[in-house]
Amino acid sequence: MPLDPHDFSKTVLSRIQPGDHVLDLGAGQGSFALMFVEHGAHVTAVDPRLPADLGEHVTAQPVTAEVFCAAPNANRYDCVFARNVIQFLDKAWVQETLFPWFANHLVPGGTVAISTFYQNPVPPFDRPMRSLYTLDELTAPFVTWTEILSRHYEHRGPDMSGQLRTFYTTDLIVRSPN
Repeated sequence: MPLDPHDFSKTVLSRIQPGDHVLDLGAGQGSFALMFVEHGAHVTAVDPRLPADLGEHVTAQPVTAEVFCAAPNANRYDCVFARNVIQFLDKAWVQETLFPWFANHLVPGGTVAISTFYQNPVPPFDRPMRSLYTLDELTAPFVTWTEILSRHYEHRGPDMSGQLRTFYTTDLIVRSPN
């Protein structure tokens, strides 16, 4: 059976329950935030490029991940979703600050979902891709958690501009201990 790159998103969405609080880190234009809302979640969407109004069930935080995580935050989330964002952040900061932040702001039994990629050739992003992650690097901080999905794969396809590229993707979905 061929690998379906959309399995990551489908698996995360299947775990969202009405009333859940979801943090969408690196939310872009908010498309996943709105999908979480369709599943009944309340969403905090973090991205400096967020549109002004994503609706009443989305709390927009138009700041970087670094600024958001440095601010005082007593919120606890049922799911922390970080798709296509950590490769643009400093790897040491992600491993030493962001991953522990996830653990400290998740409810017991909550879900962390991380998907990261690298493209060849590298397209001209407005923010440089700083880090390529191996599966071992993503799983190490969550070794005592329950693994739901864990994979590293490559596939060829068009990027957002339509240029054909090779994508190297690493996905991890884990559930925190109760």
